[in-house]
Amino acid sequence: MTERSPKSLGGSLSANPRRVALGVLRATTEGARPEEVLNRLGVMLSRRDMALASAVVFACLRHQSRLDFLIDGKLSAGSRTPATVRIILRMGLAQLLFLDRVGHHAVVNETTALGKSFTPGREGLINAILRAFVRDKESDPFWPRERDGEDTPEVERLATFYSYPGWLVEWLHRERGIRWTRAFLAAGNQPAPAVLRLSPSAGPREAFAARLPFPTRPTAFSPRGLVPVGPQGRPDSWPGFAEGHFCIQDEASQLVLLLAAPEGAPRPRRILDVCAGRGGKSFAMLAACPEARVTALDLSRARLSELGAEARRLGLAERVVISESDVLEAALAPSWDLVSVDPPCTGLGVVRRHPDIKWKRSARDVGFFADLQRTVLEAASRGVRGGGRLIYSVCTVTREEGHGTVDWFLSRNADFRPARILPGALEPLSVGIGRYLTVTHRHNMDGFFYAVMERAS
Repeated sequence: MTERSPKSLGGSLSANPRRVALGVLRATTEGARPEEVLNRLGVMLSRRDMALASAVVFACLRHQSRLDFLIDGKLSAGSRTPATVRIILRMGLAQLLFLDRVGHHAVVNETTALGKSFTPGREGLINAILRAFVRDKESDPFWPRERDGEDTPEVERLATFYSYPGWLVEWLHRERGIRWTRAFLAAGNQPAPAVLRLSPSAGPREAFAARLPFPTRPTAFSPRGLVPVGPQGRPDSWPGFAEGHFCIQDEASQLVLLLAAPEGAPRPRRILDVCAGRGGKSFAMLAACPEARVTALDLSRARLSELGAEARRLGLAERVVISESDVLEAALAPSWDLVSVDPPCTGLGVVRRHPDIKWKRSARDVGFFADLQRTVLEAASRGVRGGGRLIYSVCTVTREEGHGTVDWFLSRNADFRPARILPGALEPLSVGIGRYLTVTHRHNMDGFFYAVMERAS
């Protein structure tokens, strides 16, 4: 039997949430970013159907190896499963295990129909396997358990149950211990909230929270953050969005608010944001430094285009200079009060937002990115004036990309040292002088590493 190619899915993808989810998951196996494909293929979906498609996609990506382990237990030993059949089985099982709002029989029927459309001749196998899963779940409310397979090595069992690559679980287990590792893995599989960072124009946090049509709680460390509690809908439908009163930014990323201008330190006026991406940190630093201007530097024209659009929505366009350039080739003069460097990294601190990352990374990537980060940090540091500050950040938790990169940099640059004036509010996150680490299972935010340094006058 042959599978239908992605091209043959055609316009039908936009009419059915499960077809959209299938298209997204197939594209993700080829390296595409699921969020981008979801927005493109789901453009004609209703808000409710888009929510279902998104939930199916991210449940499959978060729990991929656990789903495969369970599916393999229902297949004949040595049998080969076509890629699309396996994806469809993952989709059905993910709905049975993780999307309680969808009835079991509806899941079986809809998933079988999907198989009939895209893997003709295999729908009977799909139907039989999913019905077996329904019987298992209905007869055992605790199925499946993490401790199934007691004779399996612990690292392998954790990797399967929590769905992370074995190399990462082994590394975490070795570096952090079993309790920390289990908590980290579990937290990374939870959906992440759309955290608000309020602009100065929004006014007091408590007053703005009262305007929102859903309950919120204040962020623990950021003075301008609000975390929605419960369902909220799309951020562009919330009060104050069109006026630029807030943006969506996880609290871990918001911490640059405090690091850029801690109490007692001069507020920077000239800021360079290296690897600025879509501008989250640029806008946060401008909020903390009302008289500053930011030069946002990045290689990606697409990301800079989004940055420009967001700057206009937030009313910050006149305070942002966009530069499509490579910091490794830029002739930077030491004239910036503050340089923020957020180079590419493994992204292992944001797997709850981007679960596809864990399947796209390997153990070799840690060293690759650490080498790249050292090169970028060295180049960016040339722009820091005497007495200026340098903020290094990565959204990951590996020691090589955090402490390792900063230790290497300081050993080669005697004119830099850890910053002396630091925000006291972040002391609970401190992992060294001028260094901070956030992890999801402890701090309810993304995993980030920060280091704040200053250049001798």
